[in-house]
Amino acid sequence: MVKYECKEYHILRGPQVRICGENGEWDGKSPFCEPECGKSVQRVLPEGGKPFENRNYIWQATIYGMEEKHIICGGALIQKQWVLTAAHCAVVDGSPRTRKERELLVYLGKYHQNNSMDDEFVQIRQVSKIVVHEDFNFENYDSDIALLKLTEPAELTLRVQLVCLPSETNFEVENRGKVASWGSNILEKRSAVLMEMELPIISNANCRQNTIYMTGDNTPTHSLTSNMFCAGHDNATPLEEHRTVCPGDSGNPMVFCSKEISCQVVGIVSHFFEEIECSLRRPGQYSIFTKVNRFLSWIKIKMGENEF
Repeated sequence: MVKYECKEYHILRGPQVRICGENGEWDGKSPFCEPECGKSVQRVLPEGGKPFENRNYIWQATIYGMEEKHIICGGALIQKQWVLTAAHCAVVDGSPRTRKERELLVYLGKYHQNNSMDDEFVQIRQVSKIVVHEDFNFENYDSDIALLKLTEPAELTLRVQLVCLPSETNFEVENRGKVASWGSNILEKRSAVLMEMELPIISNANCRQNTIYMTGDNTPTHSLTSNMFCAGHDNATPLEEHRTVCPGDSGNPMVFCSKEISCQVVGIVSHFFEEIECSLRRPGQYSIFTKVNRFLSWIKIKMGENEF
């Protein structure tokens, strides 16, 4: 008889015990260990914009540009060797040309923006493969999704774990998603530490209607497709309660957590209808996210094609 068990942060799939029969063969199928995903510390969050310890956002990936010499985007660790991010984070600015892998570094378990403040639990990985969605449109940001393969698998710890991919049907309007932020705040200053906010999701129809009401122009909403969703506070929200993602937040995941399901990445920060400074954005001006459940097959196919 042999008993199986997995390392911490992994789940055993298959029988826990197998017995060798008289014929010299083991009964049952061979078990295997699978990395666990989406196990966050559950707690009630404030209305965004408060510093938090990164053990409560343990799947956040930080993408550092070697040429820019600063954080350029975020991402989500969805497998030990794969980070999900926005396509426009992985291309040369203003063009469809994919960046060179050597131009990017990925930090895991990071809390402080300043690299000199990182501790020994921060993991740094180079990128071995960049996969940009073949339908990515730089004009309207349709299919704004990409995968980064790390040169070495992440080590799962209290500070670094995986977030789950969503199901095809769990996306609901009016849910509130959590978004971590490295970007500029409403004072146009980059955050010194990882921040977090909650944003309500609204329907694309309401997003179009409110945007036209705010701007008097329906042209920007023409770019909104079924591969995207809008999130943010409507124009009835008091200004002091308004929160928004800002420049530098591209690629960051929007995550849903509940008691019923593990934490799942449902969106990726993509773009805005209007190119205005963060401090000038008002309730009713929404952020646009890539809808992850529209790309589940693509994600699985591309990770499979580039497994080795």
